[in-house]
Amino acid sequence: MTDIAMPRTHDDLTADWLTQTVRGAGIDATVETFTRRAMGEGVGMMATLELVDLTYRDGDGPGTVVIKLPAVNDANRAVALAFDIYRREVLFYRNIADQTSAGTPKVLLAQVDSPEDFVLVLEDLSDYRLGDQVVGCDLADAEAAMVTLGQLHAPFWDDVDRPELDFVPYETPSTHGDALREGSLVGWDAMVDVFGDVVPDHMRAVKDRFLAAVPAMQQWLVTAPTTIVHGDFRMDNLFYGQSPDHHEMVVIDWQGCLRSKGARDVGYLLSQSMPTELRREHERDLVATWHRTLVEGGVTDYSYEDAWEDYRRSVLALWTLVVVIAGTLDASNDRGRAWMTEMIRRSATAIDDLDLLDLLVEFESEESEESASEG
Repeated sequence: MTDIAMPRTHDDLTADWLTQTVRGAGIDATVETFTRRAMGEGVGMMATLELVDLTYRDGDGPGTVVIKLPAVNDANRAVALAFDIYRREVLFYRNIADQTSAGTPKVLLAQVDSPEDFVLVLEDLSDYRLGDQVVGCDLADAEAAMVTLGQLHAPFWDDVDRPELDFVPYETPSTHGDALREGSLVGWDAMVDVFGDVVPDHMRAVKDRFLAAVPAMQQWLVTAPTTIVHGDFRMDNLFYGQSPDHHEMVVIDWQGCLRSKGARDVGYLLSQSMPTELRREHERDLVATWHRTLVEGGVTDYSYEDAWEDYRRSVLALWTLVVVIAGTLDASNDRGRAWMTEMIRRSATAIDDLDLLDLLVEFESEESEESASEG
Protein backbone atom coordinates (compact mmCIF):
# COMPACT_ATOMS: atom_id res chain seq x y z
CA MET A 1 0.00 0.00 0.00
CA THR A 2 2.73 2.45 0.95
CA ASP A 3 6.49 2.90 1.00
CA ILE A 4 6.27 4.16 4.59
CA ALA A 5 6.82 1.46 7.20
CA MET A 6 3.72 -0.06 8.71
CA PRO A 7 3.20 1.13 12.30
CA ARG A 8 3.83 -1.45 15.01
CA THR A 9 2.18 0.63 17.75
CA HIS A 10 -0.06 3.68 17.75
CA ASP A 11 2.95 5.79 18.73
CA ASP A 12 4.34 5.09 15.24
CA LEU A 13 1.45 6.81 13.44
CA THR A 14 2.38 9.82 11.28
CA ALA A 15 0.45 12.24 9.10
CA ASP A 16 2.32 10.96 6.04
CA TRP A 17 1.35 7.35 6.71
CA LEU A 18 -2.27 8.34 7.33
CA THR A 19 -2.27 10.34 4.10
CA GLN A 20 -1.08 7.35 2.10
CA THR A 21 -3.67 5.21 3.85
CA VAL A 22 -6.64 7.39 2.90
CA ARG A 23 -5.29 7.83 -0.62
CA GLY A 24 -4.85 4.07 -0.92
CA ALA A 25 -8.55 3.80 -0.10
CA GLY A 26 -9.39 6.02 -3.07
CA ILE A 27 -9.79 9.28 -1.12
CA ASP A 28 -8.00 12.27 -2.63
CA ALA A 29 -6.97 14.08 0.56
CA THR A 30 -3.90 15.06 2.57
CA VAL A 31 -3.84 14.60 6.33
CA GLU A 32 -2.44 17.64 8.11
CA THR A 33 -2.83 16.70 11.77
CA PHE A 34 -4.33 13.92 13.85
CA THR A 35 -5.19 13.18 17.46
CA ARG A 36 -5.59 9.81 19.17
CA ARG A 37 -8.19 8.61 21.66
CA ALA A 38 -8.45 5.36 23.60
CA MET A 39 -11.56 3.28 22.94
CA GLY A 40 -12.30 2.24 26.51
CA GLU A 41 -11.22 -0.21 29.19
CA GLY A 42 -11.56 -3.84 28.23
CA VAL A 43 -11.99 -3.14 24.50
CA GLY A 44 -9.63 -5.11 22.32
CA MET A 45 -8.44 -7.93 24.56
CA MET A 46 -6.46 -9.50 21.72
CA ALA A 47 -5.37 -6.29 19.98
CA THR A 48 -5.12 -2.56 20.66
CA LEU A 49 -7.61 -0.14 19.17
CA GLU A 50 -7.65 3.64 19.09
CA LEU A 51 -9.89 6.26 17.55
CA VAL A 52 -7.84 8.65 15.41
CA ASP A 53 -9.34 12.05 14.53
CA LEU A 54 -8.06 13.48 11.25
CA THR A 55 -7.87 17.02 9.90
CA TYR A 56 -6.98 17.67 6.27
CA ARG A 57 -4.85 20.23 4.49
CA ASP A 58 -6.76 19.53 1.29
CA GLY A 59 -9.47 17.17 0.19
CA ASP A 60 -12.22 15.61 2.26
CA GLY A 61 -11.81 12.32 4.09
CA PRO A 62 -13.26 10.62 7.15
CA GLY A 63 -13.12 12.72 10.30
CA THR A 64 -12.34 9.70 12.47
CA VAL A 65 -11.04 6.18 11.83
CA VAL A 66 -10.39 3.19 14.04
CA ILE A 67 -6.85 1.83 13.90
CA LYS A 68 -6.26 -1.70 15.15
CA LEU A 69 -2.77 -3.02 15.92
CA PRO A 70 -1.32 -6.01 17.82
CA ALA A 71 -1.92 -6.32 21.55
CA VAL A 72 0.69 -4.72 23.79
CA ASN A 73 -0.05 -7.16 26.61
CA ASP A 74 2.40 -10.06 26.29
CA ALA A 75 -0.01 -12.76 27.48
CA ASN A 76 -2.81 -11.69 25.18
CA ARG A 77 -0.47 -11.27 22.21
CA ALA A 78 0.90 -14.77 22.77
CA VAL A 79 -2.64 -16.19 22.61
CA ALA A 80 -3.34 -14.17 19.47
CA LEU A 81 -0.26 -15.58 17.77
CA ALA A 82 -1.07 -19.13 18.85
CA PHE A 83 -4.43 -18.83 17.08
CA ASP A 84 -3.01 -16.86 14.10
CA ILE A 85 -5.84 -14.37 14.49
CA TYR A 86 -4.14 -11.25 13.11
CA ARG A 87 -3.52 -12.69 9.65
CA ARG A 88 -6.94 -14.33 9.67
CA GLU A 89 -8.81 -11.07 10.25
CA VAL A 90 -6.91 -9.15 7.58
CA LEU A 91 -7.59 -11.86 5.00
CA PHE A 92 -11.25 -12.03 5.99
CA TYR A 93 -11.67 -8.37 5.07
CA ARG A 94 -9.64 -8.78 1.89
CA ASN A 95 -11.11 -12.02 0.58
CA ILE A 96 -14.62 -12.72 1.75
CA ALA A 97 -16.32 -9.85 3.60
CA ASP A 98 -18.10 -8.78 0.43
CA GLN A 99 -19.59 -12.26 -0.10
CA THR A 100 -22.06 -11.92 2.78
CA SER A 101 -24.87 -9.46 3.44
CA ALA A 102 -24.05 -9.48 7.17
CA GLY A 103 -22.90 -6.00 8.17
CA THR A 104 -19.14 -5.49 8.39
CA PRO A 105 -17.23 -2.21 8.83
CA LYS A 106 -15.86 -0.33 5.85
CA VAL A 107 -12.14 -0.95 5.49
CA LEU A 108 -9.60 1.68 4.47
CA LEU A 109 -6.60 -0.61 4.95
CA ALA A 110 -6.06 -4.27 5.83
CA GLN A 111 -2.35 -5.13 5.86
CA VAL A 112 -0.36 -7.97 7.37
CA ASP A 113 3.44 -8.29 7.14
CA SER A 114 3.90 -11.31 9.42
CA PRO A 115 1.82 -13.34 11.88
CA GLU A 116 2.51 -10.71 14.55
CA ASP A 117 2.53 -7.50 12.48
CA PHE A 118 -0.71 -6.19 11.06
CA VAL A 119 -2.79 -3.04 10.84
CA LEU A 120 -6.45 -2.45 10.15
CA VAL A 121 -7.91 0.98 9.47
CA LEU A 122 -11.69 0.83 9.74
CA GLU A 123 -14.65 3.17 9.67
CA ASP A 124 -15.63 4.80 12.94
CA LEU A 125 -18.82 3.24 14.30
CA SER A 126 -19.27 5.68 17.19
CA ASP A 127 -22.71 6.65 15.89
CA TYR A 128 -23.82 3.06 16.45
CA ARG A 129 -24.68 1.55 19.82
CA LEU A 130 -22.04 -0.91 20.97
CA GLY A 131 -23.25 -4.06 22.70
CA ASP A 132 -22.19 -4.71 26.26
CA GLN A 133 -20.99 -8.18 27.19
CA VAL A 134 -21.46 -7.56 30.90
CA VAL A 135 -25.04 -6.29 30.65
CA GLY A 136 -25.84 -8.79 27.90
CA CYS A 137 -28.31 -8.58 25.04
CA ASP A 138 -32.02 -7.92 25.27
CA LEU A 139 -34.51 -9.80 23.12
CA ALA A 140 -34.47 -7.31 20.22
CA ASP A 141 -30.67 -7.36 20.12
CA ALA A 142 -30.65 -11.15 20.10
CA GLU A 143 -33.23 -11.33 17.31
CA ALA A 144 -31.19 -8.96 15.15
CA ALA A 145 -28.10 -11.07 15.87
CA MET A 146 -29.83 -14.27 14.75
CA VAL A 147 -30.78 -12.66 11.44
CA THR A 148 -27.23 -11.41 10.95
CA LEU A 149 -25.85 -14.88 11.63
CA GLY A 150 -28.23 -16.42 9.13
CA GLN A 151 -27.06 -13.88 6.55
CA LEU A 152 -23.42 -14.71 7.33
CA HIS A 153 -23.80 -18.47 7.29
CA ALA A 154 -26.17 -19.06 4.35
CA PRO A 155 -23.82 -18.02 1.48
CA PHE A 156 -21.16 -20.50 2.63
CA TRP A 157 -23.45 -23.29 3.84
CA ASP A 158 -21.91 -26.69 3.14
CA ASP A 159 -19.60 -24.97 0.63
CA VAL A 160 -16.42 -24.03 2.48
CA ASP A 161 -13.74 -25.62 0.30
CA ARG A 162 -13.46 -22.76 -2.17
CA PRO A 163 -9.88 -21.56 -2.83
CA GLU A 164 -10.57 -18.08 -1.48
CA LEU A 165 -11.42 -19.65 1.89
CA ASP A 166 -8.18 -21.61 2.25
CA PHE A 167 -6.84 -19.15 4.83
CA VAL A 168 -9.78 -19.86 7.16
CA PRO A 169 -8.89 -22.76 9.46
CA TYR A 170 -11.21 -25.61 10.18
CA GLU A 171 -12.11 -26.07 13.81
CA THR A 172 -9.84 -29.10 13.53
CA PRO A 173 -7.34 -30.29 12.39
CA SER A 174 -5.68 -26.89 12.56
CA THR A 175 -3.38 -24.71 14.59
CA HIS A 176 -6.55 -23.17 15.98
CA GLY A 177 -7.87 -26.52 17.17
CA ASP A 178 -4.50 -27.52 18.62
CA ALA A 179 -4.23 -24.26 20.53
CA LEU A 180 -7.78 -24.57 21.85
CA ARG A 181 -7.16 -28.08 23.13
CA GLU A 182 -3.85 -27.13 24.73
CA GLY A 183 -5.37 -23.95 26.16
CA SER A 184 -8.19 -25.96 27.72
CA LEU A 185 -5.73 -28.29 29.43
CA VAL A 186 -3.54 -25.46 30.66
CA GLY A 187 -6.34 -23.05 31.46
CA TRP A 188 -8.81 -25.09 33.52
CA ASP A 189 -7.02 -24.90 36.87
CA ALA A 190 -5.98 -21.29 36.23
CA MET A 191 -9.62 -20.40 35.53
CA VAL A 192 -10.67 -21.98 38.82
CA ASP A 193 -7.88 -20.17 40.67
CA VAL A 194 -8.98 -16.76 39.37
CA PHE A 195 -12.74 -17.28 39.11
CA GLY A 196 -13.29 -20.02 41.68
CA ASP A 197 -16.26 -18.24 43.21
CA VAL A 198 -18.23 -18.45 39.93
CA VAL A 199 -17.25 -21.86 38.52
CA PRO A 200 -20.09 -24.10 39.77
CA ASP A 201 -19.69 -27.55 41.23
CA HIS A 202 -21.33 -29.32 38.29
CA MET A 203 -18.59 -28.02 35.98
CA ARG A 204 -15.72 -28.64 38.40
CA ALA A 205 -16.89 -32.23 38.77
CA VAL A 206 -16.56 -33.05 35.05
CA LYS A 207 -13.12 -31.56 34.47
CA ASP A 208 -11.41 -34.79 33.43
CA ARG A 209 -14.36 -36.09 31.40
CA PHE A 210 -14.82 -32.79 29.60
CA LEU A 211 -11.15 -32.33 28.73
CA ALA A 212 -10.96 -35.91 27.48
CA ALA A 213 -13.94 -35.26 25.20
CA VAL A 214 -12.60 -32.03 23.63
CA PRO A 215 -10.99 -33.70 20.56
CA ALA A 216 -14.22 -35.53 19.71
CA MET A 217 -16.28 -32.37 20.18
CA GLN A 218 -13.96 -30.57 17.79
CA GLN A 219 -14.37 -33.38 15.27
CA TRP A 220 -18.14 -33.07 15.56
CA LEU A 221 -17.92 -29.33 14.83
CA VAL A 222 -16.47 -30.07 11.38
CA THR A 223 -19.06 -32.64 10.36
CA ALA A 224 -21.39 -31.51 7.57
CA PRO A 225 -22.94 -29.10 7.16
CA THR A 226 -20.25 -26.53 7.91
CA THR A 227 -20.00 -22.86 7.01
CA ILE A 228 -17.96 -19.75 7.75
CA VAL A 229 -18.46 -18.68 11.36
CA HIS A 230 -17.40 -15.50 13.12
CA GLY A 231 -15.92 -17.44 16.02
CA ASP A 232 -16.19 -14.68 18.67
CA PHE A 233 -19.80 -13.61 18.26
CA ARG A 234 -20.44 -11.80 21.53
CA MET A 235 -21.97 -8.48 22.49
CA ASP A 236 -18.70 -6.53 22.71
CA ASN A 237 -18.23 -7.19 18.98
CA LEU A 238 -21.70 -6.08 17.86
CA PHE A 239 -22.72 -2.55 16.87
CA TYR A 240 -26.42 -1.71 16.52
CA GLY A 241 -27.63 0.92 14.05
CA GLN A 242 -29.26 4.06 15.42
CA SER A 243 -30.37 5.93 12.29
CA PRO A 244 -32.03 5.13 8.94
CA ASP A 245 -28.70 5.19 7.06
CA HIS A 246 -27.14 2.61 9.37
CA HIS A 247 -27.02 -1.16 8.98
CA GLU A 248 -29.22 -2.83 11.57
CA MET A 249 -26.04 -4.42 12.89
CA VAL A 250 -22.32 -4.26 12.11
CA VAL A 251 -20.05 -7.02 13.35
CA ILE A 252 -16.37 -6.40 14.14
CA ASP A 253 -13.41 -8.59 15.20
CA TRP A 254 -13.33 -11.21 12.47
CA GLN A 255 -10.01 -12.51 13.75
CA GLY A 256 -11.58 -15.77 14.95
CA CYS A 257 -13.35 -16.75 11.72
CA LEU A 258 -13.46 -20.51 11.17
CA ARG A 259 -14.89 -23.27 9.05
CA SER A 260 -17.23 -24.92 11.52
CA LYS A 261 -20.88 -25.49 12.34
CA GLY A 262 -23.03 -22.37 12.14
CA ALA A 263 -24.72 -23.21 15.44
CA ARG A 264 -21.36 -22.47 17.06
CA ASP A 265 -21.98 -18.72 16.66
CA VAL A 266 -25.58 -19.06 17.82
CA GLY A 267 -24.59 -20.99 20.92
CA TYR A 268 -21.81 -18.55 21.72
CA LEU A 269 -24.09 -15.52 21.77
CA LEU A 270 -27.10 -17.04 23.49
CA SER A 271 -25.22 -19.00 26.16
CA GLN A 272 -22.55 -16.42 26.97
CA SER A 273 -23.93 -12.97 26.07
CA MET A 274 -27.63 -13.27 26.97
CA PRO A 275 -28.94 -12.88 30.52
CA THR A 276 -30.00 -16.28 31.78
CA GLU A 277 -33.72 -15.64 32.31
CA LEU A 278 -34.11 -14.16 28.83
CA ARG A 279 -32.25 -17.07 27.28
CA ARG A 280 -34.41 -19.58 29.10
CA GLU A 281 -37.58 -17.91 27.88
CA HIS A 282 -36.62 -17.22 24.27
CA GLU A 283 -33.79 -19.48 23.09
CA ARG A 284 -35.97 -21.87 21.10
CA ASP A 285 -37.59 -18.98 19.24
CA LEU A 286 -34.20 -17.38 18.63
CA VAL A 287 -32.76 -20.57 17.18
CA ALA A 288 -35.88 -20.69 14.98
CA THR A 289 -35.15 -17.15 13.75
CA TRP A 290 -31.63 -18.17 12.77
CA HIS A 291 -32.95 -21.28 11.04
CA ARG A 292 -35.61 -19.31 9.16
CA THR A 293 -32.98 -16.85 7.91
CA LEU A 294 -30.87 -19.75 6.67
CA VAL A 295 -33.82 -21.13 4.72
CA GLU A 296 -34.54 -17.69 3.27
CA GLY A 297 -30.88 -17.61 2.20
CA GLY A 298 -31.24 -20.84 0.24
CA VAL A 299 -30.27 -23.50 2.79
CA THR A 300 -32.10 -26.81 2.30
CA ASP A 301 -32.08 -30.22 4.00
CA TYR A 302 -31.54 -28.68 7.43
CA SER A 303 -34.54 -28.82 9.74
CA TYR A 304 -35.30 -26.80 12.83
CA GLU A 305 -34.77 -29.98 14.86
CA ASP A 306 -31.28 -30.27 13.33
CA ALA A 307 -30.61 -26.64 14.24
CA TRP A 308 -31.76 -27.11 17.84
CA GLU A 309 -29.65 -30.20 18.43
CA ASP A 310 -26.62 -28.54 16.83
CA TYR A 311 -27.21 -25.56 19.10
CA ARG A 312 -27.26 -27.75 22.22
CA ARG A 313 -24.04 -29.55 21.37
CA SER A 314 -22.36 -26.30 20.40
CA VAL A 315 -23.15 -24.75 23.79
CA LEU A 316 -21.45 -27.72 25.45
CA ALA A 317 -18.40 -27.60 23.16
CA LEU A 318 -18.03 -23.85 23.71
CA TRP A 319 -17.10 -24.38 27.34
CA THR A 320 -13.62 -24.83 25.87
CA LEU A 321 -13.63 -21.14 24.95
CA VAL A 322 -14.74 -20.22 28.46
CA VAL A 323 -11.77 -22.15 29.84
CA VAL A 324 -9.24 -20.69 27.40
CA ILE A 325 -10.45 -17.10 27.79
CA ALA A 326 -10.83 -17.14 31.57
CA GLY A 327 -7.79 -19.35 32.14
CA THR A 328 -5.19 -17.85 29.82
CA LEU A 329 -6.04 -14.19 29.10
CA ASP A 330 -5.14 -11.28 31.33
CA ALA A 331 -8.07 -10.44 33.62
CA SER A 332 -6.39 -7.62 35.51
CA ASN A 333 -8.62 -4.80 34.24
CA ASP A 334 -12.06 -4.52 35.80
CA ARG A 335 -14.00 -4.58 32.54
CA GLY A 336 -12.28 -7.69 31.23
CA ARG A 337 -12.77 -9.51 34.51
CA ALA A 338 -16.45 -8.52 34.62
CA TRP A 339 -17.32 -9.95 31.21
CA MET A 340 -15.31 -13.11 31.84
CA THR A 341 -17.27 -13.59 35.06
CA GLU A 342 -20.60 -13.28 33.26
CA MET A 343 -19.40 -15.58 30.50
CA ILE A 344 -18.61 -18.31 33.03
CA ARG A 345 -21.89 -17.94 34.92
CA ARG A 346 -24.12 -17.87 31.86
CA SER A 347 -22.39 -20.70 30.05
CA ALA A 348 -22.32 -23.02 33.06
CA THR A 349 -25.98 -22.32 33.76
CA ALA A 350 -26.97 -23.01 30.15
CA ILE A 351 -25.10 -26.32 30.26
CA ASP A 352 -27.06 -27.24 33.38
CA ASP A 353 -30.44 -25.97 32.08
CA LEU A 354 -30.15 -27.93 28.85
CA ASP A 355 -28.83 -31.13 30.49
CA LEU A 356 -25.78 -30.95 28.27
CA LEU A 357 -23.46 -32.93 30.51
CA ASP A 358 -25.62 -35.92 29.58
CA LEU A 359 -24.25 -35.47 26.05
CA LEU A 360 -20.65 -36.00 27.12
CA VAL A 361 -21.03 -39.72 26.61
CA GLU A 362 -21.43 -39.07 22.87
CA PHE A 363 -17.91 -37.64 22.77
CA GLU A 364 -16.13 -39.98 25.13
CA SER A 365 -13.76 -42.56 23.69
CA GLU A 366 -10.46 -44.18 24.47
CA GLU A 367 -8.84 -41.94 21.87
CA SER A 368 -10.12 -38.73 23.49
CA GLU A 369 -9.06 -39.95 26.93
CA GLU A 370 -5.56 -40.66 25.63
CA SER A 371 -5.39 -37.19 24.06
CA ALA A 372 -6.26 -35.54 27.37
CA SER A 373 -3.70 -37.65 29.23
CA GLU A 374 -1.00 -36.77 26.73
CA GLY A 375 -1.83 -33.07 27.16
